[in-house]
Amino acid sequence: MRLKIEDRRLTIGIAGLVIVGFVVTASCGRGGVPVPEAELPTLDITAYTGNTELFMEYPPLVAGETALFAVHLTDLRDFSAMNSGRANLEFTPESGGSPILVQGQGPSRPGVYRVEGAMPPAGRYRWALIVESPDVTDRHDLGMETVFADLEAAVADAEARPAGDASAITYLKEPQWTNGFNVVPVREAELRRGIRVPAVVEPVIGGEAVVSSPAAGRFVATSLLRLGTRVQPGQELGRIQPRLAEGTANRATLVSQVAEAEASLEAARADLARAERLLAERAVPARRVEEAQRAVTIADARLAAARAGLDQRDETLRTGGGAAAGNSFVLRAPIAGRVAEVTAAIGATYDEGAPLFKIVRTDRVELRALVPASETPLGDDIRDIALEIPGRPDPLILQADDMHDAGIIDPATRALPVQFDVDNRTGQLLIGQTGTAILYLSMRQKLPAVPKEAVLTEAGRPYVFVQLGGESFARRFIEIATRDGDLVGIRSGLKPGERVVTLGAYDVQLASAAGGLPAEGHVH
Repeated sequence: MRLKIEDRRLTIGIAGLVIVGFVVTASCGRGGVPVPEAELPTLDITAYTGNTELFMEYPPLVAGETALFAVHLTDLRDFSAMNSGRANLEFTPESGGSPILVQGQGPSRPGVYRVEGAMPPAGRYRWALIVESPDVTDRHDLGMETVFADLEAAVADAEARPAGDASAITYLKEPQWTNGFNVVPVREAELRRGIRVPAVVEPVIGGEAVVSSPAAGRFVATSLLRLGTRVQPGQELGRIQPRLAEGTANRATLVSQVAEAEASLEAARADLARAERLLAERAVPARRVEEAQRAVTIADARLAAARAGLDQRDETLRTGGGAAAGNSFVLRAPIAGRVAEVTAAIGATYDEGAPLFKIVRTDRVELRALVPASETPLGDDIRDIALEIPGRPDPLILQADDMHDAGIIDPATRALPVQFDVDNRTGQLLIGQTGTAILYLSMRQKLPAVPKEAVLTEAGRPYVFVQLGGESFARRFIEIATRDGDLVGIRSGLKPGERVVTLGAYDVQLASAAGGLPAEGHVH
């Protein structure tokens, strides 16, 4: 319960009715000279049950005087204004006795109820507001309240109560009900401890390949691959037609030389066979056979050399990127992946070793997380990994395995680069993407927790809107300890039981920027 100091029409509307009789009597006691009616402070109280929220404004309570209570009731099932039934106030004497009931009326408009009646005798009472509705039957126990014997004592008590937060943001019930709004209590929860560290997505080891020109020559292809094209191992990317050095035979010449050498060998062997027959008939000397044998040996050596030259050229073509085909090198994809770079142009000439295509594997990537040295003894304690990416509302839950690191602190970042192989068949991660990795450990910690929708940021600092009362809010900066699914664990800034805004925070922000709606905006 707290005292509202600011001026409100409601103060006059409610409290003015209470003191009419008192003011007239007092003025007569001073010789019949009228005394201006004093403006009374307005008290308010906010209470919750599992079904409804009560926000009630009322004047200081004076025995026997009529008091008007402005009751605002919210259905917490959908945070809408209640619009049926009636509200009654019950006063039970502290010293014992039968409760005194002040009956109210039905809603004057959605969510707003009037309870008006004479106050019980002076004393201390345990009071409650009772909701009777076809939709909800509820009871708000409001603690102890004092009914004073005279107005002066009642006002003095009201003014002595702690003032509300002067910096509080006012956001009235009417827009709460119509604009979409909700608050939830801060609860303690056991959350996984999560270490948040910077991270970058990189290719897996062996998941990046550059296809270069195997020889100086001209690039030819039926069509040029586009960036992002998915390729399979062995898929043809194009061809290089070699530019041969002066005096170097092309393949057709080498084939011709092999054919000539084979014909020469065949002729030498035929000549040797004829010389051997003639020698047997003693028609030629033995020297003639020896000369024919030397000719066969020379022809055989020339054929071997010609064949070796042709085989060497074909092997060169094969090792240059594909099987030999005519007089060109076939360029083939060495790995499966996506074409990340294309520097080739059809018809252009390139030197040997010039890069033509870059292929990167994307179905499996590596997440490189920079873990502070103080957190490096993680070992096998990491159970799950998520990645926060700027611009995405929710962290990505990653299917990671094979954690590995070199065990060496990076001298530039003073952190340990820890790498995780991540399944990326859905394509959600992009090579080179940066973000914040959340490394969830097996250990759990009990912390105040709020839904992630409650947490906003300003200049990188997280904050929430805390409901101080039915229509008053405060912006509270917080320190986040961990994020676990839809819950955010709070290290400092919130306590269990406090209520934070989860829907309608933008409207509260606008009210804050505008200085809040005027306090006299209520009409009951």
